[in-house]
Formats: sequence, C-alpha cells, structure tokens
Amino acid sequence: MEKASRALRRSSAKLLSLGGGNSDLNVMISEVKDMRNHSKAFMNSQHTASQDFSRWAAGEENRAIQDVINQMSELNLSWTEVQREFSEHLKEYRQMLEMVLEGEKNVIQAKNNLAACDQRASKLKKELKKSAKKATVEEMRVLENKLSQAERSKDLAQLEVSDRIRENEATKMIRLKEGLVRISDAYIEMGKNCSTLFQAQREIALEIPDVHGQDLEEIKYTGSGTTQLYVQQARERVKQYKCQSFRFSFPVSQTSHPGML
Repeated sequence: MEKASRALRRSSAKLLSLGGGNSDLNVMISEVKDMRNHSKAFMNSQHTASQDFSRWAAGEENRAIQDVINQMSELNLSWTEVQREFSEHLKEYRQMLEMVLEGEKNVIQAKNNLAACDQRASKLKKELKKSAKKATVEEMRVLENKLSQAERSKDLAQLEVSDRIRENEATKMIRLKEGLVRISDAYIEMGKNCSTLFQAQREIALEIPDVHGQDLEEIKYTGSGTTQLYVQQARERVKQYKCQSFRFSFPVSQTSHPGML
C-alpha cells in the first residue's frame, strides 16, 4: 500500500510539471516533503514507545528497572528535541529547492515569451510579403511599423532570456551550495547527538545489577545517582554541540557574479 501511495505521489508531482519542465526537481521536492513527514512520524512513534515503557516500569517493584527506564525516558526527551530540530532543517532544505525551482520557472517563462515574440514577428513577415502586391502604401507602412515593433520586442525578449539564465545559474549555485552544506551540517549534528545520547543510554543500562550466580535477596541497587549524572552529562554535551543556527538566509534578489558565465 505504501509503495502504491509513493508511486501515486511521484506521478502527481510529474503531472504538475507537464508543459513547464523541471519534473525531476518537482519529484525531488515531493520526496523531501515525504522524508520530513516520515521522520516526524518516526520521532512520534519513538516518543510514544518511550512513554509506554515508562508507564510499564512505574508499575514494577524493582528499583533498578524503575530508575533506569525513568532516566532513559529523560534521554528520549532530548532525542525527540534533536529530531524535531532536524525536521526543521529538512523543511528549510525543501524551501531551498523550491526557490531553485522558482528560478527555473522564471527562465522558462522568459523563453516562452521569446518564442511568442518570434512567432509574432514571423507571422508579420509573412503577412507583409503576402500584402506587398495588393496593399496600399499606408497599409504597407502600418505593417512595416508593426514588424519593426515585433522585431524590437523579440530582441528585448532575447536579452531578457540571456539575463535570466545568467542570474539564475549564479543564484542557483549559491543556493545549492548553502543548502547542501547546511543539510550536511544538520545530519552531522543529529548523528553526533544521537551518539552522545545513546552512549549515555548504554551506560545507564549497564547500571542494572548483574544477577548471574547471585542471590537476588543480596543484590542492592545503588546506581540512581550515577544514572542521573549520565543524563546530565549527555544533555550538557548536546547543549554544547549546538552550533550556530542552520536557518537559511538567501539573497532577496538574484544577483549574477561577474565572469561566472
């Protein structure tokens, strides 16, 4: 069912591109949107599972289980926040791609305008040639003026296409570079925080007493202070690693770089 839904979404994205090009970019934007939705769903499932685990542990009489699961639940809150921030980075990444798509659309619009101007000029040339033998001097002058204006419009449209392409290619590289670097930084940040939090979870799990070959009556749990310390240290490391914000800040206007094209 999921495969069918995904195929339908991709087909819809391609259909939206018909006549306008950029179908691959439209599909890519759709996929990034799905990535974000799935990452949020995964985050919510983990959080719900953690809450269920905590409720189960709360009913246990074993102090070791109660403490360990409670501290893991605290770590999960931090992990949920890390994933929530990553989800925002995915949103910004998609917005960057949408801005690239908008630039591509502007180029296509300029090209379409050039094609329309060229078609109008060609039509007037044929009309002028056809009317050469039977039209009056005044009619010929009117047609020649129209053709002159059409040729001028075509030249201006050609200049606009060249300018749009130059500006778009420069801005596209700027946006892609910044967007790709920032999403890479976001993955690195999430990976490092994941390692920090789950290394702490592992250390906390190791605080559960080893019962092999021992009498349960003689085992005492003394790890509550240690598990709290692991949580505190992990949170502190996550806080320290939090670099500058990965918010996108794109130029308001498209500015070409001299010599770039």
